[in-house]
Amino acid sequence: MGSTQSKGQTKRAPVQARALQPRINLPELPPYQGYPIQYHHIIINATLDVQAHFSFMAPNMSIQATNVEQYYPQLAAMYDQGYKMLVFVSLPGSTKNYGLASLGQSQMTIKFQGIFRKLLPEEMGQQWELRVEKSTLINQMFMQWSGNLFLNSGSHTGSMTDNNHIFQTLNNISQNGGRLISVELTGMAGQQMEMQRQMMQGHAQRQLWSTGTMPMMQVAVDVFYEIPRQPSSERYVYQVVSCPMQSTFQYSFPHGQFHSVINWEAILTQYLGTGWKLVEIFEDYSVSSMTQMSGFSSNITQNKNCLWIFEKPASRLNDNTPYYEGTMVEHWFKTKTELHGMGFGGASVNVTTDWEPVIEHFGKIGWQVVRILETPDSRIEGAFNPTIHTRQMIFFQRLIAGKSDVAGASSSQPQPQPEATGDPAPPPSYNELYAEK
Repeated sequence: MGSTQSKGQTKRAPVQARALQPRINLPELPPYQGYPIQYHHIIINATLDVQAHFSFMAPNMSIQATNVEQYYPQLAAMYDQGYKMLVFVSLPGSTKNYGLASLGQSQMTIKFQGIFRKLLPEEMGQQWELRVEKSTLINQMFMQWSGNLFLNSGSHTGSMTDNNHIFQTLNNISQNGGRLISVELTGMAGQQMEMQRQMMQGHAQRQLWSTGTMPMMQVAVDVFYEIPRQPSSERYVYQVVSCPMQSTFQYSFPHGQFHSVINWEAILTQYLGTGWKLVEIFEDYSVSSMTQMSGFSSNITQNKNCLWIFEKPASRLNDNTPYYEGTMVEHWFKTKTELHGMGFGGASVNVTTDWEPVIEHFGKIGWQVVRILETPDSRIEGAFNPTIHTRQMIFFQRLIAGKSDVAGASSSQPQPQPEATGDPAPPPSYNELYAEK
């Protein structure tokens, strides 16, 4: 199976950002009766120039994916320094192509970030080993048209994904006593480039019009997980829940924009409230897009499927006592295109994610980052060399004060006293970090 390397709910209604101005001071945070989280960030540059074949793939299939050896040693070394990895995520806009694909000399690079946290005092006796296994998604696009093309028409497009190998990998991790950390897209199939070439020749287009589907594509993902260095009787079980992100396109002159919603409060209330821990939110690239056109106006609704992966120790499977609470804060990253020599000297694209200060700030009151989820929501600022602000949802969870997630560990720990009685205030929305001029 693949290739392995080893070495109570917080709620807050979303608040719309009134203006995307430079970020001001981070907001004050309410007290937390627990340990703070100390973060460490590692930037990884990886190339997708490796044509590999894995045992779970068809005999005639080779896939273009990252070489795990490029970044595994650096990530695994953090475990010897007293850290645990929480997230492995690709940085938006960091994919770059070099060379000529037509000559077979194309190379692609992607920038990733590994986000780690320092071990808590109660975890100091634990010893874990980081591992990563290659897996794949099999994706197939489809398209359906209805109505009159010129007066009133509609289309239903998107893609369907087969996640079976990821589920098999998750089952193997559980059986071996491991714990899932992160799932991240780290490659693509050679068939994708071939599909584009075929489309130019009309082969894929004829298949599209005759069957409503495109040729299947296989996409590489890395599954990161931990294995205890000493044998342990504890096993962890996983529950995978589908919860889509719905995005609606609204046209407003001169630019249209998406507005995305996801029912995250309900899903966290249900599962964190019954003793589960959120481990990952993975977009599996199953997309359904409905477009309705009437005259010169159009209405687009897009659903992106997200797999929410929850974890629970097998010894507590029937125990519904909550151990974690969760929240989401909004973050906007910036993309700016700079033209050189009035465009004759080329252009460069600068992306500023700037999520580290946000993550570290909320870590002060125990929040551990789970997933940085990108949305299609964006706003354009400026006319010449515009800056594009793109919305992300950063999902956090933290131990409920007084609880311990370490088997056999004492829950006694320093308990800072709150300054006021009553329920603690929920963390502020990151939109509050922006202010009007």
